[in-house]
Amino acid sequence: MARLSLHAPEDWPEVLTTTQVAGLLAINRETVRQMIERHELPAARVGRLWRVAPEDVWPFVPPGIRARWPPGAWREPPAD
Repeated sequence: MARLSLHAPEDWPEVLTTTQVAGLLAINRETVRQMIERHELPAARVGRLWRVAPEDVWPFVPPGIRARWPPGAWREPPAD
């Protein structure tokens, strides 16, 4: 599996695994699962596996990296 980069969200798949989220955020996979269980990170369960929408990873990406992201579904909605 190709390694995903925070600097290229346009290359991310439509849904992310807990392993992919952990790799992107440089945290342990178990930490991702705990975040899901605490409802800090929205996720959908598919069978025994969790899947995360790329746009739900947005709040956990450092602001300096987010500022350089190109337009796309992963971008934060405009503030009112």
